[in-house]
Amino acid sequence: MNGASALPPTSGSAGAEILSLLPLSGRRFARRCRERNVPGTSPKAPEGRSGVIVDELLSIRSDSVRRFLRRWYGTAGSVRDMRPAASPNVPAELVEWHTAAALVGRPVTFQDRPIALQDLAADSRGMLEFWIENQSGCFWAVDLGDARLQVFSREEKDGGWTETGEILSDFLLNCTVREAVIGGAFKFTVLVDASEVNEVLKSFEPLKFEALGSEEPEVKLWCSEDALVRMAPPPAGYSQPDGQLWMLTFAAPSDSSIERYSSRFGLEGFTKSSPARVVPPYEPPPF
Repeated sequence: MNGASALPPTSGSAGAEILSLLPLSGRRFARRCRERNVPGTSPKAPEGRSGVIVDELLSIRSDSVRRFLRRWYGTAGSVRDMRPAASPNVPAELVEWHTAAALVGRPVTFQDRPIALQDLAADSRGMLEFWIENQSGCFWAVDLGDARLQVFSREEKDGGWTETGEILSDFLLNCTVREAVIGGAFKFTVLVDASEVNEVLKSFEPLKFEALGSEEPEVKLWCSEDALVRMAPPPAGYSQPDGQLWMLTFAAPSDSSIERYSSRFGLEGFTKSSPARVVPPYEPPPF
């Protein structure tokens, strides 16, 4: 396909390749999608976004993390549905997250990491630190005295806490989805001109999550019925002087799903990534 070429893998992408896509006009991109029978791009389809059925991401409930993990990874038959032991002060949302992660039977975090349940302890001010950036450059906590359980972050271990704008349940789902994109075995990354993003993501819905404190504030997550997209500014050296580019990482739980999207860019057969490397220390839940 004209306009796409492979570039060297980047070290922070968990095995994914960055593929450069030269800007396509809206008409050319729509025509290419129709030629490949891409759902949601037919001229006869109704206007607006369609086909989104992953309501656990669009209508967040207490079981959204568990439902998403089950759909994305499946469950391990040897792990029983149990409630792990935890301090009475640990919020139920954190207990539920660790339980849901254990049911998968394999790691569900590949870059940033949760603090193990048995190591959760509030400080003298009631701040319970529960999530850490992979280079220990950012930390997240909740105030146990806050009934809404708003999440706070700080960039230094002994620095002041700043509100993130998310409550605990939303933050945990946000991190779980983000880690699924980072650690996905079936994914690809393209650079897309800003004027073409709406057309490229026509069959996706934007998620309401905030960018993490360790990310650029422009980062957004999107979902379709069978895939995720992380939208971020391109890394240094990939910008172009005559227009803005966005870096879109598409990820799906299966090769058949990801081929549905990679075929739009003529990238069939380029989407099987190397297995994601879990950044140590990874400590599986103690149950």
